[in-house]
Amino acid sequence: MTIASHAFLLLFLPITVLIYYGVLRQPRHKMFFLLAASYIFYALADLKFLPLLFLLSWSTYYFAKRRWTGLGIVLNLAALLVFKYLNFGVDTFNFLMDSLNLKVAADLLQLGLPLGISFFVFKHIGYLLDVQRGLYPATDDFWVFATFSVYFPQISAGPISSFRETADQFQQLPNQLKREQVYSGLVYLSMGLAKKVLIADALGSLLATSVNSQDGFTGLIPAWYIVIAYAMQLYFDFSGYTDMVLGVSTFFGITLPPNFNNPYLAANPTEFWERWHMSLSNWFKYYLFSPISRFLLRKGGSAWREQSQYIANLSTMALVGLWHGAGWMYILWGAYHGFLINLHVWWKRKNIGIPAWFGRTIFLLGIVLSWVFFMSPDLGYLRHLLMQMTGFGGLGDSNLLSQLLWDSATPALFAALILSITGLSEAASVLRLSEKRNIWPAILWGVLATLGLLFLGGEIQFLYVQF
Repeated sequence: MTIASHAFLLLFLPITVLIYYGVLRQPRHKMFFLLAASYIFYALADLKFLPLLFLLSWSTYYFAKRRWTGLGIVLNLAALLVFKYLNFGVDTFNFLMDSLNLKVAADLLQLGLPLGISFFVFKHIGYLLDVQRGLYPATDDFWVFATFSVYFPQISAGPISSFRETADQFQQLPNQLKREQVYSGLVYLSMGLAKKVLIADALGSLLATSVNSQDGFTGLIPAWYIVIAYAMQLYFDFSGYTDMVLGVSTFFGITLPPNFNNPYLAANPTEFWERWHMSLSNWFKYYLFSPISRFLLRKGGSAWREQSQYIANLSTMALVGLWHGAGWMYILWGAYHGFLINLHVWWKRKNIGIPAWFGRTIFLLGIVLSWVFFMSPDLGYLRHLLMQMTGFGGLGDSNLLSQLLWDSATPALFAALILSITGLSEAASVLRLSEKRNIWPAILWGVLATLGLLFLGGEIQFLYVQF
């Protein structure tokens, strides 16, 4: 079961909300109910890994109380490395052995990937480090921590919240569902569903065809069409998921951190990561970039301040890429973003004056090019796509251009571009307009959500769940 399914939207969520407000009265009882609902949700999605989730939750809670921070981090990272990166290591080892003409090979393990492991492991590590740094004491209440760890709206793909952000909320849950909660929750939920079903999946249906293959297209226009379509698909898919999560959580009186803020309106690469997957960006900033920067400064002194920032940016973003997927293309994608951020830092330090529109244009081109690394399954496809995008294959075959023009994904692509440019792609923006008594955007998204629900078929998976 996923949050974008009839089973969740028409059964699980309404029944859960009804029991939460209609039967339960004490905040403590409501918290236990959320915990039970979270385990049921996870079991319905990924039953065999439920014991692993409970073990990591309990051990993180216990190690934090004992101040065994290193042991807790090692245990969580070990789970992440085994289930997500072990086969990547085996593949890399086999490639090296084959390159050296050595007849040594290791077998891949069929372990499967626990749902949401990248997200709840990062929540655990953040909690351990926060306690170690004295930002707040380790909780004495395992059930509060367990609810924070497995809270079902965000267990699949975030956003990544800190214990401090949500622990008090779990202990002070509301007794009644207010009108503002219902309105906000419905706006977030409806927008997220519409973005996913009507835009992201429409674009994904085209990209899943032979058009998006090394032999499926040639030419400048098809190549740029495919990359821009992928950029919009990924954004509307993940931001649609986040909107649905925030909407579901609103019904229970829990505020989760935002994850998107019109990223394609950012003026530079640094600002892009302050608007895209914001909870992950903040996690890497606090727990990786800052420690790396401080370490390099201690070792190199103030004379190495600039170099320390460049190295920290590049290494952090390469690890951001690795977090997204166990593959070298993801690492290249992250390192490329590190290069863009360093270029922006260098640009600012040199005080190079250029028109704002020109800087935004160059930056957006750089971001679009970054998705080439992210979407490429291998170097062969990457090389082919870059060659076509730079004009080595001409403008494109007329039959393919006609097919793309009249494909059902084209209206979705134009809608995505317009919404991104106008800033109306975020539920928070629509809610701000509603506060000014302009309810038409909310009504429009409500209509689109109804259509989305009608077109919703079976269980729909979100792209970021795989990361």
